[in-house]
Amino acid sequence: MFFFAYFIIPALLIGFLLRGSLLNLADKPFRCLWLALIAVVLRFTVLSSAFVNSPLGYLSVPGQILSFILLLIVALLNFSTPGMPILGLGILLNLVVMVANGGYMPVSPDDLVEIGHPRQAEILRAGGTDFYGIALTEQTRLPFLADIFVLPRFFPIRYVFSLGDALIGIGLVIIIVWGMLTKPPAGSEPAGGSDKIIREA
Repeated sequence: MFFFAYFIIPALLIGFLLRGSLLNLADKPFRCLWLALIAVVLRFTVLSSAFVNSPLGYLSVPGQILSFILLLIVALLNFSTPGMPILGLGILLNLVVMVANGGYMPVSPDDLVEIGHPRQAEILRAGGTDFYGIALTEQTRLPFLADIFVLPRFFPIRYVFSLGDALIGIGLVIIIVWGMLTKPPAGSEPAGGSDKIIREA
């Protein structure tokens, strides 16, 4: 999740440089964003060590899949928003490769070592699973959709990521910049504005 900060922060900077406003973004009538919040909280919960090692740990994989489905629903409900089709496609690609591989995202243990996670790499090499998913092997289904990319060394915090992750990031940039630059229609009333006019009349 923190990987997307590399997209969100530049998007906000671009929006401000182009004299956009967060108020414009907040004014956009996005539908069912509460589902996205539930999805994010659910994903962090089911991936936590406390949950995985609890009696409910067997629900970790279904919980991850459910979180992606919820995010995909939000993307579909807001499909007409600029950038949302790209974001939705990224979510779908990640969901497809995870379902095809037992609910986990395949990743190369060597790439994990490169970004500074040798312990997780050893777990995957031993056939286990971790926050990063499962080991990318010759038996991996749809390997081109897995976490096969690695951020360059000049990034302060490096991540492995997938094609779907990149599309989600691009979609976020478009949504944020568009939202900050697009002003509400001229003459539109704020929430409760029409009621105020009626009362004054």
